[in-house]
Amino acid sequence: MLAKTPLPAQYADWNKRWGAPSGRRVRRPLMVQHRLDDPDPARYGPFGFQYSSETRRFEYPWAYFAAAIAPGMRVLDVGGGLGGLQFVLSAEGASVVNADLAARGDSRWALGQGNAEHLLTAQDHARLNQLFGTDVTLIARPVQDSGLAAGSFDRVFCLSVLEHLDPAEARAVLTAIGNLLAPGGLCLLTVDLFLDVKPFGRRAANFWGTNHDMRELLDGLPLELTAGDTTELLGFPGFDADTIVSRLPGIFVSPISPCMSQAMVLRRPG
Repeated sequence: MLAKTPLPAQYADWNKRWGAPSGRRVRRPLMVQHRLDDPDPARYGPFGFQYSSETRRFEYPWAYFAAAIAPGMRVLDVGGGLGGLQFVLSAEGASVVNADLAARGDSRWALGQGNAEHLLTAQDHARLNQLFGTDVTLIARPVQDSGLAAGSFDRVFCLSVLEHLDPAEARAVLTAIGNLLAPGGLCLLTVDLFLDVKPFGRRAANFWGTNHDMRELLDGLPLELTAGDTTELLGFPGFDADTIVSRLPGIFVSPISPCMSQAMVLRRPG
């Protein structure tokens, strides 16, 4: 499905509670890359240490509520970086691993932002664990090369990651997720849909990534779609770009970039 507007009140309340998607509003805030040097960095909340797309205003609470996390669940956050969701889940009793897809030297995340100081480092990740009393394990490798045991997770979150990858790598990530989920486990997946990229625009890709054919990416994997309107997922029968454009007033589009959020729940049968 595509995120709709207005967002549910439950989502707005959750965002306010945790300061999602980009940190709590505080007096005289520092730039994101300098907040760990703040005399009281915890005041920004767990979401205050990484730049986030405005689509995350929908994605974080949607994924949280759709996952129905319970204490003791084994959770994997794919490409979590320094994002706050991993720390929220850990604080609520889940056993959380963050396998980050973006290598430290990936300059895409620094371009236009002045520097790369806000990029993931093990030291900064450990500092956030300390600040928020959490115990998230960081694996600074792509999930497909993580060495994690098959069937070892009850939930996997992969939020706004795949659009940054080429189709082969995106497929490899989904294959790894299918392998890592326990039978009956869920993957909470969101994938950006750019209005300036085909089939809406003329370009094959923009600075941030490309629009993937979701049916092709998922075809043949041990994952079944249990939530998500296929007429709103690119590549599935019934998806029509002109129809989506005609419905834009009711779709949540990032006010910063021409981007929508496709959301779906995938289940490992068993």
